[in-house]
Amino acid sequence: MLLFKRILFVFLIQQIALTFCNIEAQTKGSELIYLQTDRSVYIAGESIYYKLYVLDKATKKCSAMSKIGYIILRAVNSSPSLKIRVKIDAGMANGSITLPDTLTSGVYQLVAFTGFMRNQGEEHFFHKELTIANRFDKALDFKLIKSTPIDSSQFQLPAEEPKIKTDKIEYGMREKVRVNLGKINSKANVSVSVFEETPIPSTYKSIVEVLKDSSVIQNNLQVSNYHSPETKAKLLRGTVVDAKTHQTIKDAIVLLSCIDSVPNLQYAVSNSMGLFQMLLSDYYNGKELFLTIKDAPENQNWQIKIEDEFALSKKWNPSLISENENYKEFIVKSQNIVYINKSYQLYKEVNHKPLIDDKLICPRFYHCPVTTIFPSDFVALPDFLEIAVEILPQVRIIKEKGEYHAQMFNDFLRTFDIHSPAFFLDGVYEDDINKIIELGSDQIKKIELIAAERAFGDLVFGGVISITSKTNEMINIKPASYSLRLKNDNVNRGGGNLVEVNPTTIQNKNIPLIKQLLYWNPNMELNGTDSTDFEFYTSDNLAKYTIKVEGISDDGTPISASSSIQVTNQINVTDK
Repeated sequence: MLLFKRILFVFLIQQIALTFCNIEAQTKGSELIYLQTDRSVYIAGESIYYKLYVLDKATKKCSAMSKIGYIILRAVNSSPSLKIRVKIDAGMANGSITLPDTLTSGVYQLVAFTGFMRNQGEEHFFHKELTIANRFDKALDFKLIKSTPIDSSQFQLPAEEPKIKTDKIEYGMREKVRVNLGKINSKANVSVSVFEETPIPSTYKSIVEVLKDSSVIQNNLQVSNYHSPETKAKLLRGTVVDAKTHQTIKDAIVLLSCIDSVPNLQYAVSNSMGLFQMLLSDYYNGKELFLTIKDAPENQNWQIKIEDEFALSKKWNPSLISENENYKEFIVKSQNIVYINKSYQLYKEVNHKPLIDDKLICPRFYHCPVTTIFPSDFVALPDFLEIAVEILPQVRIIKEKGEYHAQMFNDFLRTFDIHSPAFFLDGVYEDDINKIIELGSDQIKKIELIAAERAFGDLVFGGVISITSKTNEMINIKPASYSLRLKNDNVNRGGGNLVEVNPTTIQNKNIPLIKQLLYWNPNMELNGTDSTDFEFYTSDNLAKYTIKVEGISDDGTPISASSSIQVTNQINVTDK
């Protein structure tokens, strides 16, 4: 009865919190995203360098709310080719995405959003089109995106356009380029890219244009399935349903753990709509998650369904063209450049901002002293039933109707506890002792026991039995129908990737220096007081290059500017 009251209390608190969140969704501001990439045309196998800005929709300043962002790369009428989760710091994130060599040639779309933006609808997500060609594709018969000229005179949004001044307009091969970025009115963080201009059509939009577009899209808040902002870490959302009737199940206790050297546990209680959610800290990054329903009825068909945080309901059907005759020559050139660069590895990538290793806190099930038994200290026994009889006097195994059950001796009550103990195998909560009953001394490394009633939050267990196997036996355990296993994705960390031509290779004439991306800096700081200088080197690739600057100032003013330089066929190596 006490356990029921505790669970009911937790359920009521969740219901009140959900109602409050629904009200907040209708009264509080929302977010918008801008994703800047180093260019818009790639060859499979290259990296996309990106800078993500998460802004408060009302103030246009960097948002301090969402800490997790999502990026999807998808082809026309296709499922996602890549799913990237990024960690947002002070409204910004940057990093690189390696394009698989297996991608087919064609037009792709980058979609970026936060979980909180799902309350507004997918039309509020950021969308950007890219052209990607496979470097082994010789036919190059794919269609291109149809671009629509943008009338910049229609944009009335206040914006900064800092002047980009270069010391010259034309440069020779392997020559230093000095750039001065003019003073602006306030501090700002911008991304700068210098890339070869392409004849391939593009639907590129500056941050000014994206912010202007977002102001004309009407809000359509869908709070019936409210998505809480991920203010600390990823939220794992799911539903408990009856597999036969498809009805949602309320008050179900969902347990979460993962393989580790210590028992770990989280839990949530499903609300009136069968929904539950759990906070996944960095501890869970890249790990396999084990979920189960505590005390699931044997005669029911309960299941856990996890919400796909990358799911997109709307198809992408862009207008395509194939009349452009210049794109094949450019892509063949790009394919050859990628082949050369992969052979010589000519890019220099520097992390100006060191990665900070977060202190990973394991959600341990207990911190108290335990009784530890090593089966190898005794005569080898064939299974856990024999181990319990011979060397675990605190444990009693009972067999009823062909099923095994366990009880723990309670040292305080001086009798066996009526509550079932909590079983853990390799750190994972195990819902059925019958699945580990065949493990013997050859498989078990150690056994830890707590012979006392154990409270974990509002859950009460009649003791603890934790088994650590010698070879991670948990991965071989078949999950019950009401249990689920899934792999949690890793977070894509940037660290301030600065990409530039390596100055040490400038004088080495034996190394081919042919680049289409001369410079990429996702974190250039403008102090609002002085102009900003930076420099880079050209390569042996004779072409026209665009210098693109995008960003946001501290007062929420979007910053966008561009200029161009020409690399010509003249031998003029300077600044040796």
